[in-house]
Amino acid sequence: SAYVRLLTTVLRLRVPVVFASLLMLAAAGWTLKGMGTELFPPIDPGQFTIYVRMPSGTRIELTEETVARIEQSLIAEIGEPDPGFALGQEQHPDSNLQILISNIGVLMDWPAAYTPNTGPMDAFMLVQLKGHEGHAPTFELVQQLREQLTTEYPEVEFAFDTGGMMTAALNLGEPSPIHFQITGSNLHTAQDIARVVAREARQVEGAVDVRVAQRMDYPILKVEMDRALAAQQGVTVDDVMKNLVSATNSSINFDPAFWIDERNGNHYFMGVQYREEDITSLDSLRDIPITGSTSKRPVSLRNVAEITQATGPAVINHYNITRATDIYVNVLPGHDTGSIVAAIEARLEASPELGASLRDISGDRVFELTAPEFAGKGYLLEMQGEVRSMRDSFAQFTSGLLIAALLVYLVMVAQFKSFVDPFVIMLSVPLGFVGVVAILWATDTNLSIMTFMGIIMMVGIVVEYSIVLIHFANQRVEQGAAILDAIIEAGDVRLRPILMTSLTTVLALLPMAVGWGGGDANVPLARTIIGGVAGASVLTLLVVPCLYVMFKRAPAQGAAQDPHGSSA
Repeated sequence: SAYVRLLTTVLRLRVPVVFASLLMLAAAGWTLKGMGTELFPPIDPGQFTIYVRMPSGTRIELTEETVARIEQSLIAEIGEPDPGFALGQEQHPDSNLQILISNIGVLMDWPAAYTPNTGPMDAFMLVQLKGHEGHAPTFELVQQLREQLTTEYPEVEFAFDTGGMMTAALNLGEPSPIHFQITGSNLHTAQDIARVVAREARQVEGAVDVRVAQRMDYPILKVEMDRALAAQQGVTVDDVMKNLVSATNSSINFDPAFWIDERNGNHYFMGVQYREEDITSLDSLRDIPITGSTSKRPVSLRNVAEITQATGPAVINHYNITRATDIYVNVLPGHDTGSIVAAIEARLEASPELGASLRDISGDRVFELTAPEFAGKGYLLEMQGEVRSMRDSFAQFTSGLLIAALLVYLVMVAQFKSFVDPFVIMLSVPLGFVGVVAILWATDTNLSIMTFMGIIMMVGIVVEYSIVLIHFANQRVEQGAAILDAIIEAGDVRLRPILMTSLTTVLALLPMAVGWGGGDANVPLARTIIGGVAGASVLTLLVVPCLYVMFKRAPAQGAAQDPHGSSA
């Protein structure tokens, strides 16, 4: 047959063929190094979140008016909300908008833990699309809205989250795929570092919605207490704090008490607080009576402390007790998260203002800031969120791939009672890897969790081709055939089973690989397996016979053979 003639020619040139295979493997490794990476392939979620931030200190009434205008801009672009669509009661067939919900401001109490808003100037808008055919995909719509809203509302800071529920589950609910976090004691110094990081990130092509989560220009009231004067009047710092917090918020934050309704068993917080209409000006705060533990009568706050207007942090976040400042970066469609992060990290390392140098602290990649104003003061710049999860997952999948290959090899050692034959068989895995890299590069598919899962699955599939080939050749060798003749005969006999297995696998996964079934998330998985199977099928039928001839040794003469090919 034509394949036998081709295999005979290849076996004569087995050294150049193996050398060419090594070059192909090296080229695949070099190509893989430059490929994009992401935690999970982008999936059109049919929904997105818009984070809206007004200038610090904006009253909630003004924020509400601005959000109302933004809602009208969204409705003009997407269509009227049509919540009945989910129930099959569509009223606006031309609209692609199902639900639009806006959450404005934050209640400075327990609910503050469950909202990304940090003050009355913040809002987030939840947009649920219908997903009608003929409408632009979510990513294209978001890019269009990003440009439109930024131009239409220049005083507003916008950020978009298109991750969906799957991405949120994988990255622990982070609003952006790229999250740099600065830890250190001084918030103003951390804010200076954050501004440098944000500036460098904005210079990277593909980075968008770069923002510092915390602000330091929020209007605040600064209370400076005269401790000596307060002590003379029997008032302590604790007394001032508790009375001031009770007046402006409630006492339940530092002295929680509960009342249980005997009728229904529900419990309710009980605490002291002023009516909102009683706090009308700074003078109202200055006249708050302070009751001390040792004072005989209440003392006005103005007698022990001075209240001035200033600016400060709108919110203070902590990570492992240490104060933290967060910088978030989104990625434009057509770019991958790994390349964007690598470009930002390269710019940070080259920035003389930070003197950032990568260190491995407790197994984590951390930027240690060595510039004179930061060196030795404990400020660290660390990657959090999706990128950190991506790097950890890739390291774990790489370890899993090596373990899988080792286990497959050990099982075959026990079955073949040889170390050489399983070694030759396992060389089909790198050959399949060449096919994986080729198809990922040809289809512009990034490395992700799904591709690594496909690679691990590919290991178990492609070794089967070499097993059926070498097992038949071993039988012929044990029956007295020459090694070269045995592998040629094995290739001729096993060609059809190998091609049939490979073709059925490729055809079964082809619809999924082009996105016709199984969802967008499974596209990289299907492409990886197809590339590995196709590459291993071709190279196994040509390269493995060469390796078999080079490594295999004929059995010792005089060994008795049985008809089934086992030696006595």
